[in-house]
Amino acid sequence: MVFGLQMDLFDEIQRQCIGLSRYPSRNHPHQSFGSPTMRITYFTNNYPAVSHTFIRRELMELERKGHEIQRLSLRRQHNLVDALDLEELKKTQYLLEHSPFTMLGMMLRRFISHPMRTLATLWFAMSLTRSGHKLTKLLSYFAEALILAEMCRSHKSQLLRVHFGTNGTIVARLCRRLGGPPYAVAYHGPDEFDNPIKWDIKGIVAESAFVTSITSFCSGQLMRWTAREHWNKIRIVHCALDQSFLTPLPFPTSTRRDLCIVARLSAQKGLPLLLEGFAQAIDKGADIGLQIVGDGEMREEIESRVQSLGLSDRITLHGSLSNADVRAVLEKSYALVLPSFAEGLPVVLMEAMGIGRPAISTSIAGIPELVIHKENGWLIPSGSIPALVDALIEFSNTPVETLINMGLHGHQEVCDRHTIETEVDILNSIILELV
Repeated sequence: MVFGLQMDLFDEIQRQCIGLSRYPSRNHPHQSFGSPTMRITYFTNNYPAVSHTFIRRELMELERKGHEIQRLSLRRQHNLVDALDLEELKKTQYLLEHSPFTMLGMMLRRFISHPMRTLATLWFAMSLTRSGHKLTKLLSYFAEALILAEMCRSHKSQLLRVHFGTNGTIVARLCRRLGGPPYAVAYHGPDEFDNPIKWDIKGIVAESAFVTSITSFCSGQLMRWTAREHWNKIRIVHCALDQSFLTPLPFPTSTRRDLCIVARLSAQKGLPLLLEGFAQAIDKGADIGLQIVGDGEMREEIESRVQSLGLSDRITLHGSLSNADVRAVLEKSYALVLPSFAEGLPVVLMEAMGIGRPAISTSIAGIPELVIHKENGWLIPSGSIPALVDALIEFSNTPVETLINMGLHGHQEVCDRHTIETEVDILNSIILELV
């Protein structure tokens, strides 16, 4: 009972803090009301990353529109191979790489400047144990939020943009309660929707400036867990491609029809199922090969299974590749295959279809919004080896002219909905409208 009353008191203090503080203030020297450009901080768990080229494209396009972008991340990735990612690495600051003394100084500065707000935010952070978070983890989020708030203050940020609605979003929410800038979350799925209570979708959306979803399916999931009064904050902004993936490329002329999968080698992507289906399709006469691009915790298992199935002459594992090398592998393939068990909407589907390749994928989440069965690819039930085998055999028997036409249909679909200029125009208008 006492705990509940204390929570109510601190929540009321926090609401007053948020309500009284318009960040940045009207007399802020860098804020220009009506100005078409803003100072924006992008914050992620791990940036740049091999699988996050869509974030890089988005923030670079916003920079081309005149916005000043600060890149912040909790930690860095060490296996980068793409030249643009390596350039982004130089521009990114990492919260957890500050010296302990620097981080302590940032925390003390924030506490001295706003003691009541800081205490109220700490109390709120501790209350999230009720959603299933460990207290030690929440205290880490609180410390990260203190540092993030100071770095946003130094940049004079007017908006904090976060991709993925998991732990980085909790840090952004705490940062806002500490007096940091309004935040906008990009929801992708599936992790957020696997545990919507833990990641408090309802509370995150309620306190946000706005949130974006990458598909209509994703929007529906957000509406499911969000109060009706906040649905107007949910806007669709698709992940998008630049011109390097928006030109149809000639099909290969090899006799064997190679497919390509570009994915993290994890359980989510269905690689063991793909290997089983691939072997069965070959046994039934399909003259196909498989190019696997990516790395991850299942690599040794996959290599072992390829050997035991006797498919070493049919399957090549490339590991992580640069954007240009991924496109080169896709160009030499007749189609993309991605039998995932859980997804948002994979960017690699857009990349393959953007250069004119049909796709074989599972009918889950946002994938049917892009892949149209037997028009620009094949959709199969998730987890069905027989359906995958049938699709692989049908693909191997389809005339090349038909595959080319399917690829062109997919290319047009991508151009209509996933070009970086169009999607960032939408995001830019939302920013100027709602922040």
